[in-house]
Amino acid sequence: MKRAILSAALGASVLLGAATAAWSEDGQMRVTLGDLNLGTPDGAKVALARIEFSVGGFCDGNAGRQSLERAALVDRCVADMTRKSVAQLHAPLVTALLEGRAKAVALAQK
Repeated sequence: MKRAILSAALGASVLLGAATAAWSEDGQMRVTLGDLNLGTPDGAKVALARIEFSVGGFCDGNAGRQSLERAALVDRCVADMTRKSVAQLHAPLVTALLEGRAKAVALAQK
């Protein structure tokens, strides 16, 4: 009996995992950036913050307590969607911020 319950629970977590992985592959997310100048460090920082905020909701990263497997899938969705969103912008400063290249952003401020 315990084995059947465990199998059902594992099956449910696999289905949830497949759904989370599909979000980052097939999902669409809208982020308003038209009011920003992505060529300035301040605009790039705000753009990245908006993307990260939207991605958190999109991937259900704020769902509270989660299993380790679910949390790992949400983390992967967040990383994938953030990377994809930034890549679609073709904004070098936003990309530099995402990649942790603070020197490139600091040079752009001067």
